[in-house]
Amino acid sequence: MLRTDGNKIVNAYGTQITLRGTNLGGWLMQEGWMTPLGAGEIDHSFITKITTSVSNEGHIPEHAIDTITNNGIMVNNMSTYWQSQTAQKKNSAEILIELDKTRCFDRIVVETGPDHTGDYLRGAVVWMSNNWKDWFSADNITVDESKVSEGIITVRTGEQFAKYIALRPGRASENGQFWTVANISLCMADEYTVRNHLIRRFGETRTNEMIAAFQNSYITESDIQNIANMNMNLIRVPVYWMDFALHDGTLRTDPNSGFAKLDWLLEVCREKGIYVLIDFHGAPGGVNCWASCGQASTIPTELYAGNPSTVAWNQSVVLNIWRALANRYKDNSTVAAYGLLNEPVLNFNANPAYENLKYGFYDKIYDAVRAIDTNHIVIFEEFMDWKVAENRPERAKWKNYMFEKHPYDMPNRLSWDSQKNLANSTVSTMSQIQKRWNIPLIVGEFCLYYFSDVWDDFLSDLNRNHISWTNWNYKVRGTIYESGGGNWGYYNTWDGNDPDLMHDADTEIETIWKATRTDEHYQTNNGLINIVSARADGSTNYPYVPLNRSNWTVNASSFSNSPYNPISYMTDGNRFTRWSTGMAQAEGQYVLVDFGQQENFDKIVLEHDASDYPGSYKVEISRDGVTFTQVELNNVHIGFGPKMVLLPSTPQTAKYVKISLTGSHPINNWWSIRELNILWRNVNG
Repeated sequence: MLRTDGNKIVNAYGTQITLRGTNLGGWLMQEGWMTPLGAGEIDHSFITKITTSVSNEGHIPEHAIDTITNNGIMVNNMSTYWQSQTAQKKNSAEILIELDKTRCFDRIVVETGPDHTGDYLRGAVVWMSNNWKDWFSADNITVDESKVSEGIITVRTGEQFAKYIALRPGRASENGQFWTVANISLCMADEYTVRNHLIRRFGETRTNEMIAAFQNSYITESDIQNIANMNMNLIRVPVYWMDFALHDGTLRTDPNSGFAKLDWLLEVCREKGIYVLIDFHGAPGGVNCWASCGQASTIPTELYAGNPSTVAWNQSVVLNIWRALANRYKDNSTVAAYGLLNEPVLNFNANPAYENLKYGFYDKIYDAVRAIDTNHIVIFEEFMDWKVAENRPERAKWKNYMFEKHPYDMPNRLSWDSQKNLANSTVSTMSQIQKRWNIPLIVGEFCLYYFSDVWDDFLSDLNRNHISWTNWNYKVRGTIYESGGGNWGYYNTWDGNDPDLMHDADTEIETIWKATRTDEHYQTNNGLINIVSARADGSTNYPYVPLNRSNWTVNASSFSNSPYNPISYMTDGNRFTRWSTGMAQAEGQYVLVDFGQQENFDKIVLEHDASDYPGSYKVEISRDGVTFTQVELNNVHIGFGPKMVLLPSTPQTAKYVKISLTGSHPINNWWSIRELNILWRNVNG
């Protein structure tokens, strides 16, 4: 059994253990940006009032939200409808929805019903408010007409929080068609909304079977072997409360429950020598405001504040699940730790009253676990400010515990400097706190985007300071070039499409969810695997040393005459000068470096104007200037802002290095280089 000993994690023999691994995010709690979750319909019972600017005869607004329930299964009533009095024009009619409170949605589905498919909504104008006084619209609205032949329009608004929603046509109908609505639904792509929507459509037993079918495909024993092959010794597994409890709060005992899934995972990991951190990622009411934690909500969420009976029920469910987990795994040495709550956020200003609520609930969970299990490490997370946690009185009584941090700089994902600063400051701060508080720390989530050298340095520095880590995430759906793909996962580029949870049959949804096996439906991110595997064994790296440029001869396929941007500017040490091609990027353009002698190198740094990065490229080396060999790179082939780092997958030796374009730039930019440096790790320290 692992335990803490001062600022160390030690095993039963007292040997220090640093945990290094990855997250199985998306498995026991889907997130729409990285799994095929789909979007669920917000319960029509949350709509307290629906009105329209006009109505045609007896086709009243309430017909757009009425439902039929039979044997516990609820469906939208498509035989009744609301209808406008005239042909559609922009802003010609309005449907106004009032919710019981401010709620989150990311799309509006508008359906005509089978008898009026030609009367579908043309375009869309959407206005929203939380107080009836101040109205706003989404920054970007797109209208999906892919199912227009069925009379179904989906208005994608992006994630919005509103109590009042007004919808109008955005353009005129072509042949005088009216606007007919048999059903209008607000939808959201979060686990809570999806599960409750499916329960209404198919019942809870069938819903849990469908979700289990996804889980059985999404992560298999071969995935755990992949993680073991990467030299990792830890899996952090985010879990959602509805895997362990029914929607009424009763603990689950069925074979598809989260308890059964964890039992399976723990046995497979035991066989492969991997520890498991159980992370309570999504709670009833919401651990924070984000859909990525299961339930998008306003803050403070109803896990901590609001209606007292609702808060009490939500907290009781969390406590009961933790008691069950502690009782089930109290003697299981494969369990490394219990992560009590993931990213608990009540507000963004460290308000003392809200912090009291958060740490008060933390203390309740701690007491519930410790009443049953005194063996396992428990983990708390200070998401906002280390100073808050440092001054909390609850820490005085806690034993055998750690703290966790999730460093992200998402707005600056294309900036090497920003990601490097984040990595350096994280290690500096956490190493100081680890010593000052005399407890171990873990970086439970992180992504440093496309900068492989920053990844390598960060992991090396964490290892050097015995700070445990798990990156986010093992696999994602996005492509290597997307912000939701790339280095968010060791496996990416899922080859499927989301289910339509409002219209697809249960078997159709299940088929889509089952088509998520890693080895069959994803691409391997070898560059990231190579970088992380090299540090998952606990090793550290050496500093890079720039090669001396004084003996270099640099040539290029072209340069600009107006203004004059000679080749020499890329090695003059002045970041305010530049070389550029003088023409739009095209296949075959190149920069050729002659070192003057054979040199070892394993890093190339290109600094350029923010948008003048090479659109697509390759790196080749030669010992004689005649025969060139392409170099495999451990980085995503994408443009980065003002600095681009290319890392060969293995150290190289050459006299010549050639960087060539393999295609055009997406917006026909020139290729510019302000500074070109090539480096080598100083293996002698």
